[in-house]
Amino acid sequence: MTELKAVHERKHVWRNEFLLIISLIVFVGVVYALDAALKPVFTTSSLLLSGIFLALVPAAIWLVFFYLQDRVEPEPKGYVLGVFILGAILAAAIGVPLIENVFRVSHWIHANTLATIIGGILVVGFTQEFLKYAAVRYSIYHSDEFDEPTDGVIYATAAGLGYATVLNIQFVVSNGGVDLGTGVITMAVVALAQASFSGITGYFLGRAKFESEQIWWMPLGITLAAVFNGLFNWARGLVAQTSVSLSGATTSLWPGLILAAVVAFITSGFVLWLVRRNIRSISLQAGK
Repeated sequence: MTELKAVHERKHVWRNEFLLIISLIVFVGVVYALDAALKPVFTTSSLLLSGIFLALVPAAIWLVFFYLQDRVEPEPKGYVLGVFILGAILAAAIGVPLIENVFRVSHWIHANTLATIIGGILVVGFTQEFLKYAAVRYSIYHSDEFDEPTDGVIYATAAGLGYATVLNIQFVVSNGGVDLGTGVITMAVVALAQASFSGITGYFLGRAKFESEQIWWMPLGITLAAVFNGLFNWARGLVAQTSVSLSGATTSLWPGLILAAVVAFITSGFVLWLVRRNIRSISLQAGK
């Protein structure tokens, strides 16, 4: 059994999580407004490069908040960046090829509601959440730097944002660039979703590291994250508003962003409550 010790809560983690959500919404609003007002004209290359730049912004925002708070509650910056990169590598090397080339999800997942939900959970959800879990579990997990339950959330969020960055870059490249206004909304939704569901896995990782949980504990955590992942993508499709005019059909992405922000706030708040309760429990047991 893992020896219990008194632990404390890294409060900056929650501040960073909430600031990330708010900052992404503000960033989307600014980019969307500038795109509508200025109507910039891009070449194919500049459109592609600007899209890739936007894909990197969510992770950059979170890392900036993390580094600023690091002066108050020091964290191993190199490890956090390493897990972020590892999450991105696993997404590019395994996640995206497995989902797109092996399971060929894009060809059937939107066929009907059942396919969207089941495929979103069993194929997309489990693949993404397991790889984000693996990025933490098989790297920093056994290090002395993983010394607080909250660290599970820190490193899992880093892995999730790494994964989201690759998904967003893939989105830009596969489309040969994206319209700034709609593209930035899609990227923010992906980043918020991946970071939120990573927080669930991170909570289970923290518990697994510092308490003697049953063998089913981590599979349960990955399963929950995968289920939320799949259900979110299904709900995102439901709230998308399509309007038809003489110029054709257009889909509003704003409801999806609102849904992602609400889910991110609720998920982060619930994980915050769980981790705080867990920390109090560990501290009480260590004090006996």
